[in-house]
Amino acid sequence: MHFDVLIADKELINNKKLIVKTRNELINVNLHLSISKEEILKKTFSLNLLIIDINVKDSLEITKKCLDCDIDVIFIIENKNNLDIAYNIDVFDFIYKPIYLNKLIFKINHYVKIREREKEILKQKEFSSIILNNIATPIFLTDSEKFLFANKNFLKTLNIKNIEQLNNKYQNVISIFEKREGYLFEDKNENWINLLTSNNELKVIIKTFENKEKIYKIQGNYLKENKNYLIFLEDITLELEYKNKLKNLFYTDSLTKKPNRAKLIDELQHNEKNINSLAILDITSFKEINDFFGNRVGDIVLIELAKIIENCIIEYKNIHLYKFHSDTYCITGENIGKNNFLTIIKKIIETVYTTVINHDKYEIDTRIRAGISFSDKNNKLITADLALQAAKKDNKEYLVFYEKLDNLKEYENNMRWTRKLKNALSNDDIILYYQPLINNKTMQIDKYECLVRMIDEDKIISPFFFLDISKKSNQYTKITKIVIDKAFKKFSNLNYEFSVNISYEDIENPNFLEYIKSKLLQYNVKNKVVFEILEDESIKNYDILIQFIEDLKSLGCKVAIDDFGSGYSNFEHILKMNIDYLKIDASIVKNIEKDKNSYKITKTIIEFAKNLGVKTIAEYVENEEIFKIVKNLGADYSQGFYFSEPKENPEINKFN
Repeated sequence: MHFDVLIADKELINNKKLIVKTRNELINVNLHLSISKEEILKKTFSLNLLIIDINVKDSLEITKKCLDCDIDVIFIIENKNNLDIAYNIDVFDFIYKPIYLNKLIFKINHYVKIREREKEILKQKEFSSIILNNIATPIFLTDSEKFLFANKNFLKTLNIKNIEQLNNKYQNVISIFEKREGYLFEDKNENWINLLTSNNELKVIIKTFENKEKIYKIQGNYLKENKNYLIFLEDITLELEYKNKLKNLFYTDSLTKKPNRAKLIDELQHNEKNINSLAILDITSFKEINDFFGNRVGDIVLIELAKIIENCIIEYKNIHLYKFHSDTYCITGENIGKNNFLTIIKKIIETVYTTVINHDKYEIDTRIRAGISFSDKNNKLITADLALQAAKKDNKEYLVFYEKLDNLKEYENNMRWTRKLKNALSNDDIILYYQPLINNKTMQIDKYECLVRMIDEDKIISPFFFLDISKKSNQYTKITKIVIDKAFKKFSNLNYEFSVNISYEDIENPNFLEYIKSKLLQYNVKNKVVFEILEDESIKNYDILIQFIEDLKSLGCKVAIDDFGSGYSNFEHILKMNIDYLKIDASIVKNIEKDKNSYKITKTIIEFAKNLGVKTIAEYVENEEIFKIVKNLGADYSQGFYFSEPKENPEINKFN
């Protein structure tokens, strides 16, 4: 870097020795000498520093010209009387006569360093600007009111050319965002910067120049140096579209287009509705209708009954209809009296009975039964179902749940299996079976799932019979630990990934993570093990679950979400989870050949997972047709009886 200095002082110009010494002492500095106004002003295009005697002719005019050209000025003065003159034209640096060599060199070097620092800062800003402009994420810099910088992607979104045009078009930063409930700018009068710096999960909406709404996750960083804010926008429009699409598919009955059981459970979990009355309605002898008239007519009956029921409740804003599986419907009441709810259910039963469904040449009569619950506990679905089963048994049109309907036989069965389980734990009769997962591209075994079994009287017992009992009898954690220990030991010498199933009950246990750590130290499997977590209705605190996943990942393990799509999957939280695999629920995959809704759900899950960079596993691949469909849809792995049933030992096979 070359730095140009001009000295305008007769004494210095005439002091040849001092000038020579000065030139020798200064590196990369071009030293010019002149007291001519014309010569000085000619050099303003290249000059960096002017050192001028205040008594030189036209010194004030020369100085003003130099200051206008961003040239630094030092006055040479004889006494303090000259200071007022200097200050009046914004010159604040000066040298007293007589001038000493060291002082002169120190002054010049000081300005050289300032210019070097300014150039370095400018380079850094240019470099930062280049980096920010080439980042795909929309970014802008603001003082909370105006836009100070906006990268190419941000300007492109709004079809704006530069920062000047941006500030001319929008009065302030706030005016660029849509005011919408649930978003950062819900109330445009709020101090948005304070909200942003205290919350990293805020969202905003921007209308593009094409009048399309884009949703962004917004994050801000405070820059202490210049007291501004660097704002990053992450486009989550597609993710939210996937989420809403999946919710619509999962929470809607494909035949009647009514909300389904999964939707009701989601509402109950999130306390969205204050439901105090619930009835489950079941069509009497619907199987006979299907067998006699055929499935197509059976579907028409289900649709028509939904319309009949809806017409009976249409005038009640606090009564809602849901379509459950098969031939079952559900009615919920919010803040409604028992007698009023009973009257409505009786009206529905009577209307269905007296209405003939006509289709082509057929006249179809239907009847329904109802199980009703007014339980104060959070178990209305269970108790209404118990009442329905009792109504069927007693051949009644409806029955209201009462305590004696609780099943005594179920209690006895629970006690029997509790004893069996206790014996199995004592005798080391909790064992593992292994089912392979096939890589859909290589057609080879990449992984195994470790599945728990129990030996009882020389028979291999499925977890269906004892796993729920183990939770009720406080033996579930023991089983999980046995599975982990045996799985880790088995695969410590096998070159395969393997998965073990854990639940929220395990994760809640404060000692569970320490147990995993101890087993990872005992067996070198941290890069092989995948923990499959069932995301079901038992989850009370997602923060605990998300932190547990982060802890597992920090240990080098992988994580899968099991039974995704089963109806309890929380898509908003899935987006926050740092997972490796999504296992598509068997109930969806097994119907993919014949059910369009199952096909759509599977396709959407796979696309959703790919967008998140997550691998997908299709469970219940029972035949070649299912395998071809999930493979063509882009699932990464397949698991099911088409390849292998669970076996006592992992088999080293290839599937071609």
